[in-house]
Amino acid sequence: MTTGLRAALLLSVSVFAGACAGPAAEASRGDLCSPTDTAVNDGHGGPFHELYPREKGSLDSSDCSELLSLLREAESFAGQFPTVAEVTAAGWVERAVYIEGQGVHFEAPGGTQGPFDPRRPRFLLYDGSELESRLAGMMFLETGDVPPAGFPGGNDHWHNHPHLCYSQARDFVLGEHLGEAQCAAAGGVVVDASRLWMVHVWLPEYGGHEIADVFNRSHPLL
Repeated sequence: MTTGLRAALLLSVSVFAGACAGPAAEASRGDLCSPTDTAVNDGHGGPFHELYPREKGSLDSSDCSELLSLLREAESFAGQFPTVAEVTAAGWVERAVYIEGQGVHFEAPGGTQGPFDPRRPRFLLYDGSELESRLAGMMFLETGDVPPAGFPGGNDHWHNHPHLCYSQARDFVLGEHLGEAQCAAAGGVVVDASRLWMVHVWLPEYGGHEIADVFNRSHPLL
């Protein structure tokens, strides 16, 4: 059976620790509910700005409590696979080249079909493809004409990739900014992936760096 990612692209071919203590979520990892770095994020820049006119900001206690609960469950699930050795042994499959700021994407067994579940990421992100490479974050992916509602509070600004270089034979993304000739030389075809909406969710701490916005599109250490 084809994966959800493969099926969607073929159409174009043919943590989290902490608790809430108030509106600003003044917990040990309070910035999960009150991001301090919003200069680079999924929603502001290019065509996504109009989708998210409200800047990211501090969540109220209700949204914060719900968000932290969901993130703890997602992080607990992802934590079963701390390295590529564990994740590949469990049947996850590498689906894209290493991307600066994002790492390497591994897709869950069974693909990406089904409704959005904030407790179960569809992809896990690692700092390489070697067996000892470490877990750095998660990615959620949904298909549609507009981004999904997503997580409580609205700080998760989803993005898409209008053009990807994709290998149908390998079910593998070869690059993001390749022209048609470059993509063909690499063994792929440029496809429109604008209906694939995704958001990254980074581990609160990775490599000694405490993330300032858990939903940032990129990670400074990757």
